[in-house]
Amino acid sequence: GKNFPDLHRAIMGFKSWLRGIHHHANHLQAYIDEYTYRFNRSNMKVNLFENLISRMMKLGPYPYKMIIN
Repeated sequence: GKNFPDLHRAIMGFKSWLRGIHHHANHLQAYIDEYTYRFNRSNMKVNLFENLISRMMKLGPYPYKMIIN
């Protein structure tokens, strides 16, 4: 359809990012998650600080013991 060129650019961008940064597929899902976050972040209209504060306000406390386990 009419969005095919945008989809093609997104796929090509992901492939070139993956080749340029990561050389092994041991943690492929983590790489995909990172790319997805970066891609979505680049399309957000809200600035980074407002987004961070908003996320912090929505979540409850996250104790250190939960982070290290």
